[in-house]
Amino acid sequence: KVSPVHFSRQALIAACKASLSRVGVDFFDLYLLHRPNHLIPIEETMGAMDELLKLGLIKNIGVSNFNVESFDEAQSVTKNKIVANQVHYNLKFTEPEVSGLLSHHQKNDVMLIAWRPVEKGFLAREHFAVLDEMAKKYKKTPVQIAINWLISQENVVTLAKSSNIEHLKENLGAVGWVMK
Repeated sequence: KVSPVHFSRQALIAACKASLSRVGVDFFDLYLLHRPNHLIPIEETMGAMDELLKLGLIKNIGVSNFNVESFDEAQSVTKNKIVANQVHYNLKFTEPEVSGLLSHHQKNDVMLIAWRPVEKGFLAREHFAVLDEMAKKYKKTPVQIAINWLISQENVVTLAKSSNIEHLKENLGAVGWVMK
């Protein structure tokens, strides 16, 4: 991701090159704008993203925290497809459904990358009757149900942060099966 303070053409290209150097790779598979920045014209920002792609420094363009209007505006001024939008989405926070962002991305074949899939552990700590019932039915944990619910949707993937090996193993138990 690139910070909104670096959305001018020159700053965005320099930020990408600096990040590539720090990470020690020649290109990023996906480079995301962190959130809309209405102080810098979106045409300039997306032009810089197009240039990064043309230079081979990135393979795909993404955004983060863009609503439908911001997403469509960004898409209208780039020569390339925006392939992903990383947004807050989980069983507790369903704004992407309510706002129509999820259906918009499904219709336009854009990946929605859900961040905070278990709401900082909230969905693991609290007891919700439906979540507990589903966990019992599928012999899974509430965390596994919450993550599986996300990734079972069309055009939805998730990022589950964990520095705890047991949590990582639990998260991995969310894949390879389907709720019916």
